[in-house]
Amino acid sequence: MRLTDKRISTFLYATQGVGIVFVCIFLAAYLGGLPTTNVLHSEPALRIPLAVLGGLFLVLALATVVLIAVSRKEQ
Repeated sequence: MRLTDKRISTFLYATQGVGIVFVCIFLAAYLGGLPTTNVLHSEPALRIPLAVLGGLFLVLALATVVLIAVSRKEQ
């Protein structure tokens, strides 16, 4: 399974993009309740995107590890 540098870069940018969006929503959920101690992660407007993006980010991160292992094995 030989991947070009362009495909690998696109995949890594997609993984990083999903991670950035996940972290932004995560921070909004935890910092949105300031100055009180409210945490907004139980609100459906934040819980659903966090679950979807978190799962997608986890899958992409694991796929990246597999891609690295496969590409090292070919070399």
